[in-house]
Amino acid sequence: MSDVTTPEVPPGEGHHGMDVEVELAQSLGLMEAMTIGVGTMIGAGIFVLPGFIIAEVGPAAIVSFFIGGVIALFNAMAAAEVATGMPKSGGGYYFISRALGPLWGAVLGWGSLFGLVFASAFYMVGFGEYVHTLVDLPVWAYAAGMTVLLTGLNLAGSKAAGQLQNLIVAVLVVVLLLFLGGGTTSAQPTILTDSAFAPFGLGAIMAGTATLFVTYAGFGEIASMAEEIRNPGRNLPIALLGSVVAVTILYCLVLAVCLMLRPWEELTGATLVADLAEDLMGPLGRGAILLGAVLATVSSANASIMSASRISFAMGRDSLIWEWLNEIHPKYRVPHRAVVVTGGLTIVVVLAGDIELLAEAAGLLHLLLYGLMSLACIILRGARPAGYQPVFRTPFFPFVPLAGALACFGVIFFMEPVTIYLGLGLIAFALAHYYFWGRHRTEVRGEWPYFLRRGILEPGLERVERWGAVADEIPSAIVAVGYPEREQARLRLAGALMGPMRGRVTVVSVFRLEQRLDDDAVQSYYQAIEERRRALTAESHWVREAGATVRSHVLVATTAFRGLVTAAETTGASLLLAGWPGHGPKVREEALAESLDRHLRAHLVLFREDAPIPARHILVLVDSGAHGELGLVLASRLTSAWSAELTVAALVPADASGEERSRVEDDLDASLGVSVRARVRALPAATAMEALQEEAHHHDLVVLGVSALGAPSLHHAVERLDDLDGPSVILVRAHSETPTMAERLT
Repeated sequence: MSDVTTPEVPPGEGHHGMDVEVELAQSLGLMEAMTIGVGTMIGAGIFVLPGFIIAEVGPAAIVSFFIGGVIALFNAMAAAEVATGMPKSGGGYYFISRALGPLWGAVLGWGSLFGLVFASAFYMVGFGEYVHTLVDLPVWAYAAGMTVLLTGLNLAGSKAAGQLQNLIVAVLVVVLLLFLGGGTTSAQPTILTDSAFAPFGLGAIMAGTATLFVTYAGFGEIASMAEEIRNPGRNLPIALLGSVVAVTILYCLVLAVCLMLRPWEELTGATLVADLAEDLMGPLGRGAILLGAVLATVSSANASIMSASRISFAMGRDSLIWEWLNEIHPKYRVPHRAVVVTGGLTIVVVLAGDIELLAEAAGLLHLLLYGLMSLACIILRGARPAGYQPVFRTPFFPFVPLAGALACFGVIFFMEPVTIYLGLGLIAFALAHYYFWGRHRTEVRGEWPYFLRRGILEPGLERVERWGAVADEIPSAIVAVGYPEREQARLRLAGALMGPMRGRVTVVSVFRLEQRLDDDAVQSYYQAIEERRRALTAESHWVREAGATVRSHVLVATTAFRGLVTAAETTGASLLLAGWPGHGPKVREEALAESLDRHLRAHLVLFREDAPIPARHILVLVDSGAHGELGLVLASRLTSAWSAELTVAALVPADASGEERSRVEDDLDASLGVSVRARVRALPAATAMEALQEEAHHHDLVVLGVSALGAPSLHHAVERLDDLDGPSVILVRAHSETPTMAERLT
């Protein structure tokens, strides 16, 4: 089935005029998703911030970390519901723009962009603080120098940092566990009990939570990759909630050990954890923490710089930011302008702010992001847009997401005034940019008006479910294509099937890559995707002219199987129309056919074009099974759409008498009723292939179910039909748990 995919995809330069949806196939399991969440949270914060938070809050700093974890947990539940309801890459920006509209999408887009800039600067200053203890140079020099280096690495398109991420996470966890192990044996609980627990009061505790919240910001990365997670209804909420709980416990244990090693008045500075490790394990312990801190700060900053370009692209696709910023470098295949701007802004912020201000500013923007994401959860649940069917539902709704949103916004008011003014300034800039530039260009529309109507004004409105879709959902099918200009017949076939019902046809093109790429690497292929988009647009008129609506999706996947199954699951289509297997390597083609046969939860229709389409003479070979029923419905629909002549045939023994043949033909005619106009034939033959070989030359299209051939598997049926010359062929495999096409198409 190699015509479904592109064997090799050349890198490109840009994505101007892009209106095709780019999706990622579901390739991440539970453990991979957990690793991403834990890895993005266990970053520079736990190595840099404890000293500052303890000095600001006292022993109650452990409560600040715990409150931060609880706030993150509430918002993670809301994020899990929204992400399973619309599992799209893009995370918070995508969810909020679709719920609250482009205005707040622009605010959050710019807020996230600057939040990553402040976070990168915070990580780089933390890096400078630790390296400064080795060689006495200014902290800002280390921070700015490493920022330049990371910017250069991102410009060169280096994949090394991404490939080392799992190793870095493992090293960080091991280093912290070693610290906890050594600290537990030397801990003195009396140190913690001999002083006032919260000497500066509740306000200081909440202010500490505001400063440290940047250390929890990583859980949103899992939601941003919802589209790539297998079985998101189960794995995504477990990964989100599990990573937040695990990291909260780890942070509180680290704080508890710190507070039981020295009086809290002596626990200060950015390198506190390294200082304590040296007390416990000597230079070796300090070296281990230094290694962990350097790895954490550098990897976190690198990820933030890369993520900034991802947000830039998401806003660019919605016409909320200048396309100039998103141009792909022709050689290095990276959004070089976005990377340079991000790196330059990071250096400016490094030179302008202290480490606590940087952490607090990054925390403010992330609190705003997650607070609005919780509101998006409430709005989407109430608006009930078509296709929004979250598998995971936030418990105690709407109190949990409402509490998460209020907690995020409430903590902001405990921040320093300069931080709040800075946040307000960024919001004012985003609003002005949207008003004067973005609002006339974007086509994004939010769901909040429907929330007001359906969730408040019409609380009694009920949704009637039908085959897992809302009542007004139109019938839909997927067409898998590789090169649209070569596959007009398949598109015309889809239009003929879905057009009379004003159905929806989703044209899917799978880019098969040998290894999984992150979003930034995928972005470098936008020129190839744009060329494919133009071809899809040019050829999709065959579907549109037949009366169906058409959408185009480009999926990036390591296998065609993953891409097609992902498309079927995310669109809720009841039928997949794909090309004929056999043009690629035999083993791979057989594996693809068998994998789709076993795992695709939709009807599968394989099409081989040997004669012109539209067909004028159609033969359908029926049998008593569901596959034959589906084949008959498809043939009937095509006959009506193309004004063709239909012959409905059934196999009878080669030695059947004339009377037996007449009886079979009478039964066929009676079973068709008045809705299907066709000739009926009883074909005497020892096998279905023998009958088809005899009859096929009278027709230009043959339709049959896999059961008619008596083959042990789908790919064996395909192999048998390869010997049938002359007509085009449609081979049908009906899915037992999917409603029959007779129900769907009538």
